[in-house]
Amino acid sequence: MNNAIIHRVQGFLSKVSKEGVELDPKLVKEFRDACEASIHKQFSPSADKWRPRMSSLGRPLCQQKMERDGADKDIEYNAILRFIFGDLVEAISVLILKSAGVNVEGEQERVKLKLGKNEVSGTLDIVIDGKVWDIKSASPYAFEHKFGEMGGYNKIKEDDTFGYITQGYLYSESKNKEFGGWIVINKASGEWNVCEAPVVQDEDRKEFLQLAKNNLNALLKGEKFKRCFSDTTETYKDDNKNEKKTGNRLLPSICGFCDFKRKCWPDAILHKKIGSKARYPRTVWYSKLVKREV
Repeated sequence: MNNAIIHRVQGFLSKVSKEGVELDPKLVKEFRDACEASIHKQFSPSADKWRPRMSSLGRPLCQQKMERDGADKDIEYNAILRFIFGDLVEAISVLILKSAGVNVEGEQERVKLKLGKNEVSGTLDIVIDGKVWDIKSASPYAFEHKFGEMGGYNKIKEDDTFGYITQGYLYSESKNKEFGGWIVINKASGEWNVCEAPVVQDEDRKEFLQLAKNNLNALLKGEKFKRCFSDTTETYKDDNKNEKKTGNRLLPSICGFCDFKRKCWPDAILHKKIGSKARYPRTVWYSKLVKREV
């Protein structure tokens, strides 16, 4: 954990809670402007044509092709609020970091990077002490199990559904700086954490930049959509700990997060995990649900 950032933030917020502070009017205006920009962006999204972005190049290629081809998204009604919450958490985080005396060298900077013959652009979150960082708002579960003590860089690398690592290396490469990792805020409790990228990152940087280059080439060459993942047979353990089949089929977890899942899985159903013995079973996506209890 980057203790310098966390200690400064915790010290500042403790002081605010106990006695209050006088904020720099310039920082207050920056926060207000960021909030206003979020409202305009989320309620009136740009109608610009599709273009590859650093923030998405690490995601599954099938998902990116759907987006490129203009497929309709299957988005819940509350998605707009989730997006706005993320923007507002990021805006207040920048205000807090600056007010706490963290060495913020830049934020919300538009950047470009050549990948072979092609160019990709994006907007990095923040630069602190010569490193590029991403700011994330997280659910309590993700805060602990993805970015916290039960997670970390290697855990994210194992199943990087949203392409966070590729995104980080693209941003940092565009600035010729190291990738610091993620500054993470628990959106339920307000707790902060820092999830650091490795100090030695040459191999990972090379691997993920190559992934981005390959995806970019495939997208711009017009490669047709092809589903990348397959569903699996659902199993559970009976009272004697024997493995049994339910007869249901499960979507890969990565597909459950995809906005285009119903293009691949038109009969997908979100349901509590069959056969789970947990008091509050988690919900999962089924491609085929024929048996609702065991």
